[in-house]
Amino acid sequence: MTELDTLTETAIALADMASDIAAHAWRSDFAVTYKDDGSSLTKADLAIEEVWRDAIRKAFPSHGILGEEYGTDTGQSAYTWVIDPLDGTRQFGAGLLDFSSLIGLCRDGVPVLGIIDLPMPDARYVGVAGRPTRFAGRDVQTSGREDLGEAIVSLSNPDSFSPATQAGYRGLRHAGRLRVFDGGSVAYGGLARGLIDVCLNGDDLDAFDICALCPVVQGAGGVISDWQGGALSIASSGAIVASASDALHQQVLEVIG
Repeated sequence: MTELDTLTETAIALADMASDIAAHAWRSDFAVTYKDDGSSLTKADLAIEEVWRDAIRKAFPSHGILGEEYGTDTGQSAYTWVIDPLDGTRQFGAGLLDFSSLIGLCRDGVPVLGIIDLPMPDARYVGVAGRPTRFAGRDVQTSGREDLGEAIVSLSNPDSFSPATQAGYRGLRHAGRLRVFDGGSVAYGGLARGLIDVCLNGDDLDAFDICALCPVVQGAGGVISDWQGGALSIASSGAIVASASDALHQQVLEVIG
């Protein structure tokens, strides 16, 4: 078993932990509170990150951890876990299902492993550098679509686009064959399965929203970058875009640039 195999097993175990907590919480009565920045928070967010951090520290005490709820633990290793216990807490708190748990692992700042876990309906995307993305026990791939005019386009919450990115959002607002909205990280899984061709997010992302998506999209043959086409890393934040092929990605960058 390679080092990456061991790390992947750990990431899958973390996803199993989160899935149980999130699904139980969603079915129960729960309260939603709000952080200083106005974003939503539930006890499930905190509970998941707490068990994740404990498990990571026990398995890999030298690894760093960057999480949405409890910040950064600097490690002495090349590896840093980049984690978001509930990506889409706003939707979770409204009783909707388009939320996920995101588990990313970066080596020297570059995402090499990513999981998009959907506790309900118990579905999971696993991306590992150099390997095909897996979903429901099988390899998946993007549609490979190259024509923006024929694309299925996923646009994030319109409120997430600042004045600097509103023009790019409007440029894609009427592009493609069909648009869907506010899919969040779940949409990037749909892109990896070939169901969506373009995913566009605004300025409100941080590394823990981004890193897990990269290996999932790339392992399925897709392209993911910032709005200038730059590579994403643990240092990334802000607006991102993903496409089903390089040719399509170049068209999208021209529209939003």
